[in-house]
Amino acid sequence: MSKSTENTNPILHSIDGLTPENRVQKIIEHPDPEQLDPAMFCVDQSEMDQPVVKAVQTNYSIRKPEKLEFVRVHDGEDYRATNVPFISLKQSKEFYIVDPALRKDLRPREYWFGTVFLVTNRLEKPFLWIVTTQSPTGRVSDWYTSGLECADILTREWGQLVADQDAGVYQVSFAEERLEEPKWPEQSFKEIFHLGFKRRWISDLNHPVFKQLRGRA
Repeated sequence: MSKSTENTNPILHSIDGLTPENRVQKIIEHPDPEQLDPAMFCVDQSEMDQPVVKAVQTNYSIRKPEKLEFVRVHDGEDYRATNVPFISLKQSKEFYIVDPALRKDLRPREYWFGTVFLVTNRLEKPFLWIVTTQSPTGRVSDWYTSGLECADILTREWGQLVADQDAGVYQVSFAEERLEEPKWPEQSFKEIFHLGFKRRWISDLNHPVFKQLRGRA
């Protein structure tokens, strides 16, 4: 039997049920029959043109601007709250507002009055800043007045809040270039105030912060 005859022998062709061409094709097939199809990941252009859902902020931190943080203060009079009694826990850097009805139960050294401002930074992360305005006894310091002056300046310019320890005042360090205007939340200040202080509101004498101030378990 010649070599050419062997290559065309139908018996050899049917050993595994495949022709030589199909046998080669089977060898190079992907081992996973459920392999990823690139077409299934291609998004239709009409779907890409749909408006993106805007996230709504559900919580606002209560803090002072950081040392190297460029910030702006909202210039709207309706986006601030004045003469708010609050407690500042220095070690944990936490702030709590006090129900006005409880003021009579607090000692003068335990709380202050302040103005609550809406502030944002270059990362578009808004927060609430309480600027102390006076002590319960009516005492006003240079720290308090300069803090309010800085807040007013920051309604118009981007800047950093700087504590000048030698002079005993706050100052503003301005941005070296003209920066774009800040983007503010669409929520009302009432909503923002609630979201910021809903878990930082002392409404009764059994509040953990009040117990901490009095050394009670």
